[in-house]
Amino acid sequence: MPAQNVTTAPFMAHPVARQAKQRTEHIMAAILLENFMHMALNVCALGNPSEPEITHQARIGWRRVQSSLKFFKPLLSDFAPAPMAPLKPLIQATDQLRNLDVAIDITLPSWLAALSAQASKVPAHWTGMTRALQAERNSALHEVNTLAHDPQTTRMLLNMAHWIARLPLQPTPKHLAMDPKHLSAWIFKRLHSWHKRLQVSVDTLDLSHQHRLRILAKQQRYAIENVQAWVPHAWAQRFHSRAQKWQEVLGQQRDQTIALALIAQLGPYSDVAQWLQKQCPSPPGCPAQAIGGAGATDLHTHKAYSSEFAQPKHSHRTHDHLG
Repeated sequence: MPAQNVTTAPFMAHPVARQAKQRTEHIMAAILLENFMHMALNVCALGNPSEPEITHQARIGWRRVQSSLKFFKPLLSDFAPAPMAPLKPLIQATDQLRNLDVAIDITLPSWLAALSAQASKVPAHWTGMTRALQAERNSALHEVNTLAHDPQTTRMLLNMAHWIARLPLQPTPKHLAMDPKHLSAWIFKRLHSWHKRLQVSVDTLDLSHQHRLRILAKQQRYAIENVQAWVPHAWAQRFHSRAQKWQEVLGQQRDQTIALALIAQLGPYSDVAQWLQKQCPSPPGCPAQAIGGAGATDLHTHKAYSSEFAQPKHSHRTHDHLG
């Protein structure tokens, strides 16, 4: 991994490369360690007001760890993960900070540009509103900084690192004794089952359901990125592209809804939120329409799939980043 200053710069994800003759528990440990380091290094850097991307990457790292634990759960039944609940107060605090970051740095500027293009009159309270939102962001940043340096957070990170270090040392249960061909087939089946969960839920206008759907899309996207070295590149790209589209379409609508709610909560500027809602309507509510249909993955290709990727000779694909 390239050297980065973990105190001032966001630390980015680096998907794990495939190694020949790795046992299943070593593969899981390698993936989980990379996910954990992505999360932990950004958590340690939280509180930098000039780098909102640190908050974003810490949240992505958290979701990547959660995604991997959920993805490999059937293989971890004999070795329960270290509890991550102690980190939840910090992650919940970053919810508000990230919402404010997106509203101030992305959503409001895009609305302002759209209003200017339409020659619409910007509300007189716009500057005061943005200053009030910035004050809210400063408060949220202080809370996140405090929780990030709480001893309980440090203990949780140490416990998780210790659990990952012990994972390859555990006796190999029968259900983990898979050769590369069977492991690749298991990973493919797991990805396909997650993909089907998205397909059956995609046609909905309910915002709370769409939020849960977006989380599922994120989990699938991160799972694919984590195991891309163990599946054929074309299949990984196909799964990844659809999950990313779902995430983006649902995310844009949610970002706008949250920005309006943040403005409405400011009190003196609630009228600005009402005015913006009329001037800047949200994108279409049904994600399937925006994505153009989910499509089905053909399980009858399983034999060809398994033989195609049974051997590590395709490991050069691990350097092809998805997206």
